[in-house]
Amino acid sequence: MKKGLSQESIEIINAILRRINFRAEVFYRGQVCDSWALDTSGSGNVNFHMICHGDCWLHFPGKQEVTYLRGGDIVVFPEDAVHVLSSSKLPPKAFGIQDISAETPLSRENRGTALLCGYLITDPLVRKLLLQNLPSFVVISANTPNMPAASINILLDLLFTEAKFNLLGATAILDRLADALMFYVVRDLAINQLEFPGLLGVLSDAYLGKSVHAFTLDPAKAWTLESLASVACLSRSVFAERFLKVCKIPPMEFVAIWRMYLARRWLEQDNANVVDVAERCGYQSAAAFSKAFKRIIGVGPGQCRKLSVKHQ
Repeated sequence: MKKGLSQESIEIINAILRRINFRAEVFYRGQVCDSWALDTSGSGNVNFHMICHGDCWLHFPGKQEVTYLRGGDIVVFPEDAVHVLSSSKLPPKAFGIQDISAETPLSRENRGTALLCGYLITDPLVRKLLLQNLPSFVVISANTPNMPAASINILLDLLFTEAKFNLLGATAILDRLADALMFYVVRDLAINQLEFPGLLGVLSDAYLGKSVHAFTLDPAKAWTLESLASVACLSRSVFAERFLKVCKIPPMEFVAIWRMYLARRWLEQDNANVVDVAERCGYQSAAAFSKAFKRIIGVGPGQCRKLSVKHQ
């Protein structure tokens, strides 16, 4: 069983998470009753449902196994897996459907199941590092061991109250509260999952976390596999093998991906020029930086800036 995180690991994870942006959008808030089925997959984003109260069943195509969900549960689909939430334990007749026979006003006194459904929009590179290789779905519950039940329940109550009364600014408030809720999900994954591949798995490792933290504090440094291994107090070969096993990508590929994540933010938000961004990312020439940027992002830095301006 996975040991508890050290205080040093917690501090390192906290420092990295402050550099990561989530943006949640709540697109459905309602209380469904009688016979109903809801499929919200297909957006390409991380998909999530919060069961405020009541219960339901989670189905996947081609699988007989079903998952029971109850009030206080949050279910997250890292890769937007096709699924149906339903009032019935029996498999739905079809997927890709939205079949709601009856709704009632949001209230614990009314019958039915209260749902808040949304998408989590984040940078594709962060999603690759943070959520890649996870199961098709993850269920987070306020009753999960090591989770602060009071805190997450308070947040769920706030979400439910905003959805219920629908006052001025409710939509924006729901989105921002859902942002915070997603960090509870990340916390649960880091603390309670037996094996967590990707960035959090690396940061949870007492040795690897130190090297990643050092790199993210100074991405302009000329980092090599040897210097990263040295920070981790491991040999070059042991560090590379351990990193690949935990993160599922080689350490220097992680370095390149993180640098391009920062580079895109700087190009889009700080109005920095390509030469300056290349230097801030540890590249000695704009040409080498541009080649790496296009390989990872898919377009060159100049085109990336144009696309950003176009969508502003």
